[in-house]
Amino acid sequence: MQIMSFYQNSKFNYFLSILIVIDLILITLTLISDVGQNLYFSIIIFDAILCIILFIDFFTRLSYSDDKKRFLIKNWTELIAAIPFDLIMLPFVLNNSLLRVFKVLKFIKVIALFSQFFETIDFFLKKTHLDEIFGITLLVVLASTLGLYLFDPSINSLFDSLWFVLSTITTVGYGDVLPQSGAGKIIGLITLIVGVLIFSTVTGAIASYFARRIFMNEDFNITENDDNIEHLKETLRSNKENLNEVHSKVYEIDNDVESLKKEINELKEINKELKEEIETLNKNQKN
Repeated sequence: MQIMSFYQNSKFNYFLSILIVIDLILITLTLISDVGQNLYFSIIIFDAILCIILFIDFFTRLSYSDDKKRFLIKNWTELIAAIPFDLIMLPFVLNNSLLRVFKVLKFIKVIALFSQFFETIDFFLKKTHLDEIFGITLLVVLASTLGLYLFDPSINSLFDSLWFVLSTITTVGYGDVLPQSGAGKIIGLITLIVGVLIFSTVTGAIASYFARRIFMNEDFNITENDDNIEHLKETLRSNKENLNEVHSKVYEIDNDVESLKKEINELKEINKELKEEIETLNKNQKN
């Protein structure tokens, strides 16, 4: 059970999420650009190590699952994310006929990694509403990118448009790509304002989440202390009742002792009377 609690630990989930994001970026990088041989082999090694961790995590949770069939149906994408396609396909990477299949498999793995990442941080996203914020951000990025590309003649490609939107929405503003038309500048201004609002909202949501966690922990401690106080009160109440019972029994014993004293005194009186009678009888006999 200690092993299971380790895998359910939120710190482990956050650590796993970071590894998944890094692997996601690296695998995507190998898909969209040519990387050097040394870097590519480093990516393969990192991906293989992560796949081992994901396999261990998956089968550990599966072994502790009550309904294993339901667990497999619900989490089958995790198995795909845990397959090291780059390592498996490494001997065939120079085969042009398999290259297209290789890229399709890598693309499927990227999707599976996305799914695994969002499942890992699902609770955090829902509590902070970052899933909604990310959705709005994605819509703004797509709309701004298409708008600039369609309405600004100085933007030569979708990539240039996307580059400008991303650098603007993140408030970096490199300045290497700039819109020249009025419509393009308005779109850029709207994108900048939305970017500032999004980042301030994200910061506020995360701060609110951790503040809520701290408050919940303090509230839990207060509740726990209240429970302890109530337990002490109940113990004192029980002890008081026991003391009252003891006092009643002592009082009864005192009464019994008094009764015994009276009986003893009565017996003494009777004994005294008997002695007197015996003495009287003895005198009479002598006479």
